[in-house]
Amino acid sequence: MEPSPIIAPSILAADFARLADEVRAIEGAADWVHVDVMDNHFVPNLTIGLPVVQSLRKATSLPFDVHLMITDPERWAPGYAEAGAYNVTFHAEATDDPVALAKTLRAAGAKAGLAIDRDTSVDAYLDLLPHVDTLLIMTIKAGFGGQKFLPETLDKVRAVRRRIDADGLEVRLEVDGGIAADTIEQAAEAGADAFVAGTAVYGAQDPAEAIRKLRELVGGAG
Repeated sequence: MEPSPIIAPSILAADFARLADEVRAIEGAADWVHVDVMDNHFVPNLTIGLPVVQSLRKATSLPFDVHLMITDPERWAPGYAEAGAYNVTFHAEATDDPVALAKTLRAAGAKAGLAIDRDTSVDAYLDLLPHVDTLLIMTIKAGFGGQKFLPETLDKVRAVRRRIDADGLEVRLEVDGGIAADTIEQAAEAGADAFVAGTAVYGAQDPAEAIRKLRELVGGAG
Protein backbone atom coordinates (compact mmCIF):
# COMPACT_ATOMS: atom_id res chain seq x y z
CA MET A 1 0.00 0.00 0.00
CA GLU A 2 1.29 3.45 -0.97
CA PRO A 3 2.05 5.72 2.01
CA SER A 4 -0.18 8.78 2.33
CA PRO A 5 1.44 12.02 1.19
CA ILE A 6 3.00 14.19 3.88
CA ILE A 7 2.57 17.97 3.82
CA ALA A 8 5.19 19.68 5.99
CA PRO A 9 4.85 23.47 6.18
CA SER A 10 8.14 25.24 6.82
CA ILE A 11 8.12 27.73 9.68
CA LEU A 12 10.98 29.54 7.93
CA ALA A 13 8.15 31.40 6.16
CA ALA A 14 6.15 31.99 9.37
CA ASP A 15 6.11 35.05 11.61
CA PHE A 16 8.99 34.38 14.02
CA ALA A 17 7.42 36.69 16.63
CA ARG A 18 4.37 34.41 16.75
CA LEU A 19 5.83 30.95 16.14
CA ALA A 20 3.61 29.05 18.58
CA ASP A 21 0.47 30.62 17.08
CA GLU A 22 1.73 30.02 13.55
CA VAL A 23 2.25 26.31 14.28
CA ARG A 24 -1.16 26.01 15.94
CA ALA A 25 -2.72 27.56 12.80
CA ILE A 26 -1.77 24.45 10.80
CA GLU A 27 -2.82 21.83 13.36
CA GLY A 28 -5.41 19.47 11.92
CA ALA A 29 -4.22 20.22 8.36
CA ALA A 30 -0.45 19.60 8.29
CA ASP A 31 1.24 16.25 8.85
CA TRP A 32 4.61 17.57 10.03
CA VAL A 33 6.11 20.94 10.94
CA HIS A 34 9.31 21.52 8.95
CA VAL A 35 11.96 23.32 11.01
CA ASP A 36 14.89 24.79 9.06
CA VAL A 37 18.00 25.10 11.21
CA MET A 38 20.73 27.17 9.52
CA ASP A 39 24.08 28.01 11.10
CA ASN A 40 25.55 30.85 8.99
CA HIS A 41 28.37 28.45 8.11
CA PHE A 42 27.11 25.51 6.06
CA VAL A 43 24.67 27.99 4.54
CA PRO A 44 24.87 31.82 4.67
CA ASN A 45 21.73 32.39 6.73
CA LEU A 46 21.22 32.03 10.47
CA THR A 47 17.82 30.89 11.70
CA ILE A 48 16.65 29.09 14.82
CA GLY A 49 18.40 26.53 16.99
CA LEU A 50 17.81 23.98 19.68
CA PRO A 51 16.36 26.27 22.43
CA VAL A 52 13.60 27.47 20.09
CA VAL A 53 12.81 23.90 19.04
CA GLN A 54 12.66 22.80 22.68
CA SER A 55 10.25 25.63 23.52
CA LEU A 56 8.10 25.11 20.44
CA ARG A 57 7.87 21.39 21.10
CA LYS A 58 5.70 22.21 24.16
CA ALA A 59 3.29 24.28 22.04
CA THR A 60 2.04 21.63 19.61
CA SER A 61 1.54 17.91 19.16
CA LEU A 62 2.49 18.02 15.46
CA PRO A 63 5.59 15.96 14.59
CA PHE A 64 8.72 18.04 14.01
CA ASP A 65 10.64 17.48 10.78
CA VAL A 66 13.96 19.15 11.58
CA HIS A 67 16.21 19.98 8.61
CA LEU A 68 19.76 20.71 9.73
CA MET A 69 21.62 22.93 7.27
CA ILE A 70 24.65 23.00 9.52
CA THR A 71 28.26 21.89 9.71
CA ASP A 72 29.26 19.27 12.29
CA PRO A 73 25.83 17.60 12.48
CA GLU A 74 27.38 14.81 14.59
CA ARG A 75 27.71 17.32 17.40
CA TRP A 76 24.29 18.94 17.17
CA ALA A 77 21.84 16.52 15.57
CA PRO A 78 21.32 14.18 18.58
CA GLY A 79 20.08 17.12 20.68
CA TYR A 80 17.17 17.64 18.30
CA ALA A 81 16.23 13.98 18.56
CA GLU A 82 16.40 14.21 22.35
CA ALA A 83 14.22 17.36 22.21
CA GLY A 84 11.44 15.27 20.68
CA ALA A 85 11.90 15.79 16.93
CA TYR A 86 10.13 13.09 14.93
CA ASN A 87 12.56 13.23 12.01
CA VAL A 88 16.04 14.79 11.98
CA THR A 89 17.60 15.35 8.55
CA PHE A 90 21.25 16.24 8.05
CA HIS A 91 23.10 17.06 4.84
CA ALA A 92 25.17 14.51 2.94
CA GLU A 93 27.64 17.32 2.19
CA ALA A 94 28.21 17.98 5.91
CA THR A 95 29.22 14.53 7.15
CA ASP A 96 31.80 11.87 6.33
CA ASP A 97 29.79 9.02 7.84
CA PRO A 98 26.05 9.42 7.25
CA VAL A 99 25.29 5.82 8.23
CA ALA A 100 26.84 6.26 11.69
CA LEU A 101 24.95 9.51 12.26
CA ALA A 102 21.69 7.91 11.15
CA LYS A 103 22.26 5.13 13.71
CA THR A 104 22.93 7.72 16.42
CA LEU A 105 19.70 9.57 15.61
CA ARG A 106 17.63 6.39 15.64
CA ALA A 107 19.17 5.41 18.97
CA ALA A 108 18.17 8.85 20.32
CA GLY A 109 14.55 8.19 19.34
CA ALA A 110 14.15 10.01 16.02
CA LYS A 111 13.81 8.99 12.41
CA ALA A 112 16.97 9.72 10.43
CA GLY A 113 16.94 11.77 7.23
CA LEU A 114 19.62 12.46 4.65
CA ALA A 115 19.44 15.65 2.54
CA ILE A 116 20.99 16.12 -0.90
CA ASP A 117 21.60 19.72 -1.99
CA ARG A 118 20.91 21.11 -5.45
CA ASP A 119 24.41 20.61 -6.86
CA THR A 120 25.12 17.18 -5.34
CA SER A 121 24.64 14.01 -7.35
CA VAL A 122 22.41 11.45 -5.68
CA ASP A 123 24.17 8.46 -7.22
CA ALA A 124 26.73 7.99 -4.45
CA TYR A 125 23.98 7.87 -1.82
CA LEU A 126 21.53 5.39 -3.34
CA ASP A 127 23.20 2.48 -1.55
CA LEU A 128 22.64 4.25 1.78
CA LEU A 129 18.85 4.27 1.45
CA PRO A 130 18.34 1.19 3.68
CA HIS A 131 20.06 3.07 6.52
CA VAL A 132 17.77 6.14 6.56
CA ASP A 133 14.06 6.81 7.02
CA THR A 134 13.85 9.93 4.85
CA LEU A 135 15.74 11.11 1.78
CA LEU A 136 15.29 14.83 1.17
CA ILE A 137 16.04 16.26 -2.27
CA MET A 138 16.56 20.01 -2.37
CA THR A 139 14.63 21.44 -5.32
CA ILE A 140 16.44 24.76 -4.77
CA LYS A 141 19.85 25.68 -3.33
CA ALA A 142 19.80 25.11 0.43
CA GLY A 143 19.94 28.15 2.64
CA PHE A 144 17.27 30.60 1.52
CA GLY A 145 13.48 30.57 1.59
CA GLY A 146 11.30 31.82 -1.25
CA GLN A 147 13.42 30.50 -4.15
CA LYS A 148 12.03 29.33 -7.48
CA PHE A 149 11.50 25.60 -7.92
CA LEU A 150 14.09 23.91 -10.18
CA PRO A 151 12.40 21.20 -12.28
CA GLU A 152 15.76 19.71 -13.32
CA THR A 153 16.23 18.45 -9.75
CA LEU A 154 13.34 16.03 -10.31
CA ASP A 155 15.69 13.64 -12.15
CA LYS A 156 17.23 12.95 -8.73
CA VAL A 157 13.78 12.34 -7.26
CA ARG A 158 13.04 9.84 -10.04
CA ALA A 159 16.34 8.02 -9.47
CA VAL A 160 15.67 7.69 -5.74
CA ARG A 161 12.08 6.56 -6.31
CA ARG A 162 13.29 3.84 -8.69
CA ARG A 163 15.72 2.52 -6.08
CA ILE A 164 13.19 2.68 -3.23
CA ASP A 165 10.64 0.74 -5.28
CA ALA A 166 13.14 -1.76 -6.71
CA ASP A 167 14.45 -2.63 -3.26
CA GLY A 168 11.07 -2.49 -1.51
CA LEU A 169 12.29 0.09 1.00
CA GLU A 170 10.18 2.06 3.46
CA VAL A 171 11.82 5.44 2.96
CA ARG A 172 10.06 8.78 2.72
CA LEU A 173 11.12 10.76 -0.35
CA GLU A 174 10.87 14.43 0.55
CA VAL A 175 11.25 17.53 -1.61
CA ASP A 176 12.05 20.99 -0.30
CA GLY A 177 12.17 24.27 -2.19
CA GLY A 178 9.64 26.21 -4.23
CA ILE A 179 6.89 23.68 -3.56
CA ALA A 180 3.53 25.33 -4.25
CA ALA A 181 0.26 24.76 -6.09
CA ASP A 182 1.98 25.05 -9.48
CA THR A 183 4.87 22.67 -8.70
CA ILE A 184 3.70 20.05 -6.22
CA GLU A 185 2.11 17.81 -8.86
CA GLN A 186 5.37 17.62 -10.82
CA ALA A 187 7.21 16.58 -7.68
CA ALA A 188 4.60 13.96 -6.83
CA GLU A 189 4.65 12.55 -10.36
CA ALA A 190 8.45 12.22 -10.09
CA GLY A 191 7.97 10.07 -7.00
CA ALA A 192 8.08 12.37 -3.98
CA ASP A 193 5.69 11.56 -1.12
CA ALA A 194 6.61 14.28 1.41
CA PHE A 195 6.42 17.97 0.51
CA VAL A 196 7.92 20.95 2.33
CA ALA A 197 5.99 24.15 1.60
CA GLY A 198 6.93 27.50 3.12
CA THR A 199 5.54 30.64 1.50
CA ALA A 200 2.82 28.58 -0.24
CA VAL A 201 1.36 27.95 3.22
CA TYR A 202 2.41 30.86 5.40
CA GLY A 203 2.03 33.41 2.63
CA ALA A 204 -1.62 32.41 2.24
CA GLN A 205 -4.56 34.13 3.93
CA ASP A 206 -5.59 30.80 5.45
CA PRO A 207 -2.60 28.46 5.99
CA ALA A 208 -4.77 25.43 6.84
CA GLU A 209 -6.80 25.86 3.65
CA ALA A 210 -3.60 26.24 1.62
CA ILE A 211 -2.42 22.89 3.00
CA ARG A 212 -5.72 21.24 2.07
CA LYS A 213 -5.41 22.53 -1.49
CA LEU A 214 -1.85 21.21 -1.78
CA ARG A 215 -3.04 17.82 -0.51
CA GLU A 216 -5.79 17.71 -3.13
CA LEU A 217 -3.25 18.40 -5.87
CA VAL A 218 -0.98 15.61 -4.64
CA GLY A 219 -3.94 13.24 -4.52
CA GLY A 220 -4.48 13.85 -8.22
CA ALA A 221 -0.87 13.23 -9.25
CA GLY A 222 0.63 10.07 -10.61
